[in-house]
Amino acid sequence: MVRVVAVVGGKHSGKTTVIQRLVYELERRGYKVGSVKEMLNANWIDVSGKETWRYGEAGAEVVAGVARNEVALFIKKRLDLRDLMAFFAGLDYLFLEGFEEERNIIRIVAAKDFVEAQIFHNDLTIAISGLIAESKEDIEKASNLGVPIFNCITEADKLADLIEQKALPLFPNLGRCGECGYNSCHDLARAIITGATSLRECPLLRKEDVVLEVDGRIVPLKSFPSLFIKRTLIGMISSLNGIGQAKEIKVIVKAT
Repeated sequence: MVRVVAVVGGKHSGKTTVIQRLVYELERRGYKVGSVKEMLNANWIDVSGKETWRYGEAGAEVVAGVARNEVALFIKKRLDLRDLMAFFAGLDYLFLEGFEEERNIIRIVAAKDFVEAQIFHNDLTIAISGLIAESKEDIEKASNLGVPIFNCITEADKLADLIEQKALPLFPNLGRCGECGYNSCHDLARAIITGATSLRECPLLRKEDVVLEVDGRIVPLKSFPSLFIKRTLIGMISSLNGIGQAKEIKVIVKAT
């Protein structure tokens, strides 16, 4: 299960350096790590006039550029963060640069000073880093926010230790599903990082005995639909000749 951390902050606050140092440190520890950069000021990543651009202009929905050492995939529409997660399956950690509007993701604030740290801090902030770590005065002020402050250059190991302890997977983002006893995914995430509960309290993220995947995306299931699907399939399969008692059932349905 991929654990997601957002690194947020203003321009030139050190976000990229924080992510770069954490990626290096976690990869050194044997983890598989990915990153996503939110580019709100850019309409396109592909370059107008290039061959890949022209294919998209002609109507291709997905275009790939394949070089010797990497592949660039251009999907000609914006994807929701939860749709993007399909491309990062199999990783241990995913760092987001930006995505301040995602309320249920734990965050590291990269700030130039105390004022900026205060602006981007919220109740899912687990640490502060960035250029602020070079100013004793701003560090002293920011300490009142109640989260640790790290110099990502010299203390990347300590920041990575915190990521190992606190990072959470992407929650289903349901307003209130009622399964965990908390009012929202945000409240559950807050309770987990403060130590009041654990990730096991979210039944939609547990490794359950029924996994529903639609177009490559795992769909979280509540208790009733999970049980309904399981019992229905077992009942249908058990009625077939020569099957016996099945240990695992996989069904693929093509809707078109």
